[in-house]
Amino acid sequence: MDNKHIIEYLEYYINSENINFAVLLKGGWGSGKTFFIKKLIEKWSTPNIAGDEFVALNPIYISLNGVSEKKEIILKLKERINPFLYSKGVKVASSIFKGFIKSTLKVDLDFDGDGKDDAAANINFDPISIFKADNDKIKGNRIIIFDDIERCKIPVDEIYGFINDFVEHSKCKIILISDEDKIIERDLQEKNLAPYTAFKEKIIGQAFEIKPNSDEAVQYFISLLKPEIQAVMEENKALIFSIFSVSKAKNLRVLQRAMFNYERILNLLEEDLKKDVDNYKLLTKSLLGYYMIFHIEYNTGNLDIEFFQQLFIGDEKKYDFQNYEEAIKSFNLIHSTKLFTAKNLLQFISHGNYEALLSELNNCFIFHPDDEKDWEKLWYWKFLEDSTFNEILPKVEKEFFAETNLHFTEVLHISSIFLNLIDNELYSGSTKSNVISRAKELFAASDDLKGVTDLHIILRRSWRKYYASEHTAEFQEILKSLKDCTKLSQSQTTNNFVEATLYGLNNENVDELYDIFKKYDWSTRTILERTSIFKNVSAEKFSEVVLSLDNKSIFDLNGYFNYRYIPEKNYTNEKIEDYHKSEFEFINSLRNNLIEKHSKLEGEPIRAKTIKNLIEDLEKISLRINK
Repeated sequence: MDNKHIIEYLEYYINSENINFAVLLKGGWGSGKTFFIKKLIEKWSTPNIAGDEFVALNPIYISLNGVSEKKEIILKLKERINPFLYSKGVKVASSIFKGFIKSTLKVDLDFDGDGKDDAAANINFDPISIFKADNDKIKGNRIIIFDDIERCKIPVDEIYGFINDFVEHSKCKIILISDEDKIIERDLQEKNLAPYTAFKEKIIGQAFEIKPNSDEAVQYFISLLKPEIQAVMEENKALIFSIFSVSKAKNLRVLQRAMFNYERILNLLEEDLKKDVDNYKLLTKSLLGYYMIFHIEYNTGNLDIEFFQQLFIGDEKKYDFQNYEEAIKSFNLIHSTKLFTAKNLLQFISHGNYEALLSELNNCFIFHPDDEKDWEKLWYWKFLEDSTFNEILPKVEKEFFAETNLHFTEVLHISSIFLNLIDNELYSGSTKSNVISRAKELFAASDDLKGVTDLHIILRRSWRKYYASEHTAEFQEILKSLKDCTKLSQSQTTNNFVEATLYGLNNENVDELYDIFKKYDWSTRTILERTSIFKNVSAEKFSEVVLSLDNKSIFDLNGYFNYRYIPEKNYTNEKIEDYHKSEFEFINSLRNNLIEKHSKLEGEPIRAKTIKNLIEDLEKISLRINK
């Protein structure tokens, strides 16, 4: 929509005589109201032709965003008017001023720049009065445009009372721009004695709703970009129109920001990518389409855009992005998962973080097609030709059922693909039960689970892809098996770590126990010192470690035992927990082992005393934790 009828009416309005009403241009945020009026201001404005005979005024645009007092509006108006009056060479201004002198404000009237005050008057000049009286020395369009009225902090009845003064008593045309729904909402909240509807009836003679003119706006936004990016945008302008038209946003500000931020991404890409001209064009086109979709949806409140990459792959209908399907297919955009992960793109959109996204784009499938594995190709089975599908399927089948070198995330993806193919009656080489069993076997034998900490982060969008059957009961069974294997591996890793730490104690690292056991334990989802760290430790073996320490280190170790088993000494709210109690057997056995070894000490009275103190404290501890 080109809003042509509104332009025609405004032309008629500003050129009419004896008009005593304002015109309202309304529309939601981002509908293009400000863009629309500023294009008209350019048209209505004339060059600075002020000479010795008159002053030429141009339309005056005032944004009321954040304004909290009427005097701020007065100041804004003065700021816009004064440049016309103080134009170099405008000697006629002094005669204009004389008609509006009030009292005592010093005004610099040195028009010819000779250092002398050409008017030499102490005056309190009100430039706004220029609009309230005829003066043959003032030419041009006397137009005042008040924008962002809904964002003005002045109460609704006060701001419209102020505007009404201009409408009734000035010689100028008043154009108001606002989101009227927001004003009505505010007016109801403020419960003003004079409601907005009364002011509207009195002040506004004509109202128009601005509709986004995306064609003109896109062309203008493109003109603001760098020449190299302009070329990309011009080549893909139809794609921009298509994406924007099917989106529910209709918001030109969001569109403009999307185009500007897309420019930033292209500027960050590796220069060498441009050498592969055809593939670079494919990248810029596909990325433009997807960036527009993600940016528009996210910035208009649709947080479900995170799940966009499920489009066309899964059969889940929870997230509806089908409105973009025709544009994606019509412009032959490659699947978004071959370019980026939704998480990384949204990190750029929401926080400006670009490192991870840039790495994906610089190394995407377009420039490295040979790096794509057969199972990855099969993941896009809905887009494959039958000949390609029939060629790839046996390879993936062999890799899954006959080989053991798959990463556990690949096992998840492949099993999910097979489950999906079985549901779609495209694979009959095995059953779902066999797929599940094979996945469990591969998890149990996987060395990749060693050292895994946060499985959730690893699994989330692994390989930049969703799991094709992730919402099915069969896939959830496979996923549970992986989590169980991971937890078992984590537990074993923790046990190995604890044993290595305790059996490896020496005079140099005893004091490090406090920090070491504050390490996070992924198997129990808490810090190690809040777990049964001594439960499975051999008391006999650890007693040998104790005797290998020097006296000071034994003293320090005793201090750690007191820290651990008498927690209220260090923390007011701490008490003996079940994990403390589970270590009773270790504490009691360690005490008995040390008693036996203590009895054999000869000629080392200080050492004997140090170990005796440890034995006595262990006895107190055993009594505490065995209650």
